Amino acid sequence: MTSWPLLLFSLILSLQAFLVSRFDKRVQRRRAEKERWQKTQKSHWPAAEVILCIRGADPTLHEMLKALSHQNYLGDWRLQIVVDSTSDPSWRVIEGLTTSTSTIHSYSPTWKEMNFQPLIETPKQGSLKCASLLQAFKYLHPSSEIIAVVDADAVVKADWLGSLVEACCQPGIGAVSGNRWFIPSKGTLLGWTRAVWNAGAVVLMTLLDIPWGGSLAVRREVVDEGTWRALLSHGLCEDTGLLGPLKRLGLRYQFRPELFIVDHHDEVTLPQLSSWITRQLLTARLHHPTWPLVALHGIGSTTLLLAGLIKGAWTALTIYEIGCVGLLIWIERIAMEREALSIQWWAIALIPGQLLNGFATIAASVVKTVEWRDVVYRVTKRPRGVAIISSPTLNVSELTSTDSNSYG
Repeated sequence: MTSWPLLLFSLILSLQAFLVSRFDKRVQRRRAEKERWQKTQKSHWPAAEVILCIRGADPTLHEMLKALSHQNYLGDWRLQIVVDSTSDPSWRVIEGLTTSTSTIHSYSPTWKEMNFQPLIETPKQGSLKCASLLQAFKYLHPSSEIIAVVDADAVVKADWLGSLVEACCQPGIGAVSGNRWFIPSKGTLLGWTRAVWNAGAVVLMTLLDIPWGGSLAVRREVVDEGTWRALLSHGLCEDTGLLGPLKRLGLRYQFRPELFIVDHHDEVTLPQLSSWITRQLLTARLHHPTWPLVALHGIGSTTLLLAGLIKGAWTALTIYEIGCVGLLIWIERIAMEREALSIQWWAIALIPGQLLNGFATIAASVVKTVEWRDVVYRVTKRPRGVAIISSPTLNVSELTSTDSNSYG
């Protein structure tokens, strides 16, 4: 007779396989749409504006700015940068864009205009990134029809902006985004643990329509209507709460697989990784209606794993974990359109990723404060937002960041 642990683990694995199959179908459908768009020659490319909010100078910042300067967008576009302060280490990097000796300047950037400014006022409510976006919205060019937001550590492809705009201009679509995909270059355990967590998050974010602000575009009316700006005035992030503002306008959000951005960074400590995952989950708790499903997935998977370990259900647990490795390989094939590069790392980092996901989900469910770029935010209400409180030993306005992800 089959034991109950084996039945239970098989049932959960089958459910997870069903979710990945739905993810596969959605991604393939999106790619088929992209192929149809390419067969129809676009006669008009609307004016676009890219907003980049920066705190701290990431190692890839210069490479990212160079990639932005090489966008092959066929319409007019502008770049607007908001830096936390003139004392931020990234300020000098941005200033270098305007000099004749700049390597970026020598490549004749494709943007029509580039403006940068420091964040004028530290908000009493809401995050610094949200405040930077609100400030940038005040200076949008009148002709800009599509507004794009990108993370400062996201090294984008030359067709990134064109892909964003093309997808955002489709009938009924008001916002589109891609997602991140981690391929740790040095093969550290924590780097691959983050990759494991992220692979599962990509599936859930796609199926539950959770936008990602690292590569995001919205129509101008989403900004002008005001509901999104109201959310930004007291919110933690700019992306997760977009569904409500879009619904008010009769528009939809859509995930676009061609907008995946690969991150090779893997130098991360356990406290940094735990804090980062908790913050990602907290944004869903604060701003997205499907948070209960996200929490159930995180806590349920870890509870199942711990139960198997405690009960000594080694056969059932082994079959389940091998099946999960297979699902990770499947997800990588879907997302990156290739076979898995490091199957052994998926296997090694799987259990740490599962455990960390559960503990971070519990933390996100009860946490009252969260640290982001050396700034501590206190959750005051749900979903009305967060209030900034600075570390008692640090001056927020003069901080530089040690985290590797600019507002990521």
